[in-house]
Amino acid sequence: MNRLPALTTLTRLAILTAASLLTLATPARAVTAGQTPPELTGGPWLNAPAPLTLAGLKGRVVLVNFWVYSCVNCHNSLPTLKGWYGQYRAQGLEIIGVHTPEFESDKPTASVQAALKEDRVTWPVVQDNARTNWRAWGIRAWPTFLLIDRQGQVRYSHRGEISARFPQAIPVLDAQIRALLAGK
Repeated sequence: MNRLPALTTLTRLAILTAASLLTLATPARAVTAGQTPPELTGGPWLNAPAPLTLAGLKGRVVLVNFWVYSCVNCHNSLPTLKGWYGQYRAQGLEIIGVHTPEFESDKPTASVQAALKEDRVTWPVVQDNARTNWRAWGIRAWPTFLLIDRQGQVRYSHRGEISARFPQAIPVLDAQIRALLAGK
């Protein structure tokens, strides 16, 4: 026996509408190791003469960093990223920053450019103000790092700060980078 009251057509419509909106707001399933990630979209691209594509970066090892300049954990991770960029870039490493704002105040391009200059970030960064990449990749936290091999497959991901404060992931990511650069 059904003990729930009969739903009116208007109530059913409201429930379906709410469920649809929740589905649209839910991020995609997270990109994981062994998958080909979606292409990066949006812009503008900063520190790059033209938009980059993952397809165009095949043959290089790519570290994609989802971040926002106002995030302290993201900021604390910059020295580690700078070290890797300086050490491994000539060997085939490219870092791509995906700047995904948390707040409206994080969106102005001039503010992102000023932060890049102040922090001496030189790798390419795409602005993701509409969170298109964030949703397509299923990202849920700042910072998130995804390591992509020379064939374009995700090989490793890490969520959270990589710094002297939280050093556990640094040797693991470093070993993954070195292995991928060596072609292993």
